[in-house]
Amino acid sequence: MIIYLDSSVLARAYFADESGHQAAAELLKAPDVACITGSWTRVEVTGDIVRAGRTGRVDESTLLNMLAEDLGEGERVAGVAADQGDIERRALEAVRAHGLRAMDACHVAVASIVLALLLGSGESGLFATRGQE
Repeated sequence: MIIYLDSSVLARAYFADESGHQAAAELLKAPDVACITGSWTRVEVTGDIVRAGRTGRVDESTLLNMLAEDLGEGERVAGVAADQGDIERRALEAVRAHGLRAMDACHVAVASIVLALLLGSGESGLFATRGQE
């Protein structure tokens, strides 16, 4: 199974005080699951970690190292990308149809493009989010 993780799920895997932390952390370690995310997720989650670190909520250095390990070559979460024009078209469609925020729509767009290419016959793919919209 392949699961596309948006930034909200990946960030929760690092923040022990967040609702859904345990489920997100376990998802990263699931043996029969391949996790993927958009290539810009590293920037989004890094921003979350840095902001939390500056308030004293977390140990910024430790969490940034964990993120780097999880998103490293051949590690737990693979960063994926698609053609920028295709992403923008699909994201715009998602914004217009569902009123999504821009980055949420970009995650949906990349997931729909990449999962269609990666999934084999009979293989399932999911989109994991903690978004409320």
